[in-house]
Amino acid sequence: MALAAKTADAGHAHPEQIGVDCLFMRGGSSRGGFFLESDLPADPRARAALLLALYGSPDLRQIDGIGGGDPLTSKAAVIGPASHPDADLDYTFYQVGIDRAQVSTGGNCGNMLSAVGAFGVLKGLLRPTEPETAVRVHVTNIGQVVTLRQPVRDGFPRVDGDTSIPAVPGTGAGITIDFGNCAGSLSGRLLPTGAPSNIVEVAGRPVSVSFVDAATPFVFVAASDLGATGTELPVQILTDTALMEALESIRSWAAVVLGRVTRAQDARKVTPNVPRVIMVAPPQQYTTTNGAQAGPSDMDLCVRQLAMQKPHNALAVTGAVCTAVAARVPGSIVAALSASDGPYTRLGHPGGVLQVSAQVEDAGPELRVTSAMIERTARLIMAGRLYAPRSRIAALAPQVEI
Repeated sequence: MALAAKTADAGHAHPEQIGVDCLFMRGGSSRGGFFLESDLPADPRARAALLLALYGSPDLRQIDGIGGGDPLTSKAAVIGPASHPDADLDYTFYQVGIDRAQVSTGGNCGNMLSAVGAFGVLKGLLRPTEPETAVRVHVTNIGQVVTLRQPVRDGFPRVDGDTSIPAVPGTGAGITIDFGNCAGSLSGRLLPTGAPSNIVEVAGRPVSVSFVDAATPFVFVAASDLGATGTELPVQILTDTALMEALESIRSWAAVVLGRVTRAQDARKVTPNVPRVIMVAPPQQYTTTNGAQAGPSDMDLCVRQLAMQKPHNALAVTGAVCTAVAARVPGSIVAALSASDGPYTRLGHPGGVLQVSAQVEDAGPELRVTSAMIERTARLIMAGRLYAPRSRIAALAPQVEI
């Protein structure tokens, strides 16, 4: 009895550990902890130190926390009351560093975003309606409001359904994410440079790129201009040192344009997560990470994204949305290589093929995004409390890079 009582109370009164309520959820092809804003420290440095300790960072395996040793599984979502008049909830995305004591709030994660509606229903932050609950989410990282359509049954977020997502086993209930006019998420403009393409020097030679800011800023480059095919799997990209350096140099150029750094050489350390870079190529035959075949007729474009200086095993939702928007921008590299001739763009990534709907119109001096939608699935994996040693949090606080 004494042991049972001590175990039950361990997370609330442990003298050496701090306990935090958490819903551990999968959102799209990412997963991580979802927290109530009121349960975390308000001070940014204290909050970052706590998240690092909870995730087991810095450590490549994140063995002492819930991180999975991969950028796609080292993410956190913090949810609170809406601070925007047109929203129902605030959502702040945190990219938790793996091998560094760094926590980044630059940019948005659309995969984690897809689980925010389910979190709101499960935590009683929303009044669910059936069969679908519309949830207006204020993404604080970029100051934009995104609408989710969350399937609901018997007052709970639905889990079962026939929607499949490449790189995620099985099927689930489809959640529609409508980004609306998502142009200028961080730069204030769809085209941060004012042009659909620019020339960047890479390894001493000129290379054409397109810098587009929709949902999250991405800089695009044709794979062929870097000596690649665009069908490489993540491990092939990661082990190609010259290709990785070329992609990072392009991303660093975009970081300067965005004003995140003044010197390109500082981008890797100061702003590793934003902006992001994608290699694009025409539709081709390739083998996915699960061994399936994707053919030219299955897609409109081949895409390969980096995330936190590592090849993405699939494709970020914001990357998919930004690519689909870029395919509608006349004169962009993406538009030139895409086979899409309608509102939908099918994107072939390492995990398979996904479809995005995007529409762009000429609104005078600037192009305007009128629609950008994608479907995801999400589900609750575990509910409970996470624990972090107080001593570990205290040791991390002075080291935190935010």
